[in-house]
Order: sequence, then C-alpha cells, then structure tokens
Amino acid sequence: MKKIILSLIFVLATSVSFMNANNSTVSKPDDCFQDAWEFGTEEGGGDETKEWEMMNKYYTMWCL
Repeated sequence: MKKIILSLIFVLATSVSFMNANNSTVSKPDDCFQDAWEFGTEEGGGDETKEWEMMNKYYTMWCL
C-alpha cells in the first residue's frame, strides 16, 4: 500500500511539473528572431538569398 501511494504522488508531481513547463512562455528568442527577420528583410532589398544571409548574420551575432 505504501508503494502505491508513493507511486501516485510521484506521477502527480511529474504531471504537474510537465503542465507548468508547457504553460511557460519565453518571449526573448521570439522577439530576437522577429528583429532578425526585419533586419534581413530591410537589408536584403528584395533578394531572397541576401535577405536570408543578413537575417542569419543578425541572428547568430545577437540572438545566440
């Protein structure tokens, strides 16, 4: 009986921690990615390859 109660507590504690991890929001990488996207679009001047290269440079320099 003692093992059953301990296993139930373990399962409930694990599920609660997973629920909290799924609900947490991290805005810093999203904001940085959006800034990199805007920078690449502005600096690329309509050339998709150059836009990607500029976005990649910004992201690797400032976001990582």
